[in-house]
Amino acid sequence: MANYYFLAASLPLLTLGEKPDLSFDELKSRFKINLNKEDYEKTIAFRRYIDVANIRFLFLEEAIDSRGNLNEKDLDEALLLKDSFPFYIFDFLDQFESVSEKLKHFSGVLSIFFNEEISKQKGFLKAYFEFERTWKMVMLALRAKEQNRDVMRELQFENFSDPLVAQILAQKDGSYYDPPPEYLDLKEKYVSCGADPWQKYKVIAKWRLNRIEELVDKPVFSIDWILSYMARLLIVEDYNALDEAKGKMILDAFVS
Repeated sequence: MANYYFLAASLPLLTLGEKPDLSFDELKSRFKINLNKEDYEKTIAFRRYIDVANIRFLFLEEAIDSRGNLNEKDLDEALLLKDSFPFYIFDFLDQFESVSEKLKHFSGVLSIFFNEEISKQKGFLKAYFEFERTWKMVMLALRAKEQNRDVMRELQFENFSDPLVAQILAQKDGSYYDPPPEYLDLKEKYVSCGADPWQKYKVIAKWRLNRIEELVDKPVFSIDWILSYMARLLIVEDYNALDEAKGKMILDAFVS
């Protein structure tokens, strides 16, 4: 395993609410210079998660997240030519004719992405995708209770024998949802914010930042630690780019 002493030491501290001294674009440039080919491919796999989420923005005709591997033109061409994504993405989307139907069922794209990538990745990437899937599912269950939504419909593309899915469905008729023990603090923080979506977003962002930092062991010069830095930089940049008026919109996007 390669050790990136210089790269790791050059990465500034990240703090929510403070503009990072290093932008995501600058971080990508450092990766190209400092990482070996195998490890650089891991950053591409990480950013493919952003590309997949960007498909939804493209369908909505909204600005995409520029931190993925593909710009808007490349993303459009990838969908047209069925290129640059694992073919399971196209297999799923091709089940639906119209853009509105693809959007309606887009949660299935993320579901299959997580299932496929978790099974084939290792190290930090595997842990990160597992974490992203789990906390989003917990949030989905909490929001379903809060908004009186049919959780079975929300989970229609999930494997009902999956332990987390089964745990959520077992509580579908209850008046509240209790997540697995390791995610009880997420529920407590979420509930403590009352009805304020902006406060909820801030609390969840801080919780995610801390949890992602815990996903990787030291030493800090490993590729896993560097990937975790990239994940945390995303959260810090997103946090700093938002304002209170966008809080509810972003909160809803967490579980879309």
